[in-house]
Amino acid sequence: MITVIAKFNVLENSVEEFKKCAVNVVRDTRKEKGNLSYRIYQDRLSPAKFTFIEEWLNDTAIEQHNNTKHFIKFIEDIKPLTRGDVKIEQLMRIPSVFC
Repeated sequence: MITVIAKFNVLENSVEEFKKCAVNVVRDTRKEKGNLSYRIYQDRLSPAKFTFIEEWLNDTAIEQHNNTKHFIKFIEDIKPLTRGDVKIEQLMRIPSVFC
């Protein structure tokens, strides 16, 4: 399993529009084969900062997701709503009886 964390800085006057775009991509992504979890969070102290936390079965599932119509549309739609680059991390869980 691969966990992806993607962080977005949204223009303050575009927060509500970004949320609408995010809800749509989350809804459609959760239907994808290979997606285990796909959630979006809004920073409590800085409401223009958003974080997606995603769990994927494997690299193939991530690659397929990145080429879906709904994801490509999301990226295009949010370009004018965000500033700076998206910060992306890919993590792998370390197996343990405690995790």
